[in-house]
Amino acid sequence: MKARKKRPEEERWELSPEARRLSRRKFLARLGLGSLVLTAGGAVSSIGAYILPKVNFEPSQAFTAGRPEDYNVGDVRLIESQAVFIFRTPYGFQAVSDICTHLGCAYQPYGPPDDEYPQVHAHCPCHGSVFARDGRVLRAPAPRPVPFYYMTINPSGLLVVDKGVYDPTDELSRQSGEGVGHNLYLDPETGQMVEGPLPTGEDLRFGAIRTEPSRG
Repeated sequence: MKARKKRPEEERWELSPEARRLSRRKFLARLGLGSLVLTAGGAVSSIGAYILPKVNFEPSQAFTAGRPEDYNVGDVRLIESQAVFIFRTPYGFQAVSDICTHLGCAYQPYGPPDDEYPQVHAHCPCHGSVFARDGRVLRAPAPRPVPFYYMTINPSGLLVVDKGVYDPTDELSRQSGEGVGHNLYLDPETGQMVEGPLPTGEDLRFGAIRTEPSRG
């Protein structure tokens, strides 16, 4: 039987043995080069991740609350949009959460002592929790004290409350799990947090609580 004669186009595209060897060598060389590039790229990415700082894009939890001179001793202001009470006491300023630690309801402003609670206290209207002025739970179901927040004064002379600072310096702040010590006050003269006695609320001017929006 005679071998089939190849058509001209088949002869034109058929590679010689030498050409096949050269093509295979080029393919392997390019494959090796590609692997090297990928390895080098991974190493550079790892080094960059190690050297460059990690940026935290979480939104700021700080806001302003007016000027120190806008407050008199005994004043209380509720920054409603932030659910935070600002207290001006004889020892300085305190910022206290207005959120019940049970299920997150806003509790009522602090009131004077009565027959049931012989200290300044606040009621939560949702499930009946009661808090003392120092943040302690006087009646469940709230499981922990309300947090107190860090305060400072910015270069423009405004009070700043920062919910993001966690510096538990006493047992109440450790129990609340956020904020700062309940015995800390912002000294308006120095702009620093200083220690003082736990607040009792005896200095409060009841019925004079002002509600204001946050100034950002």
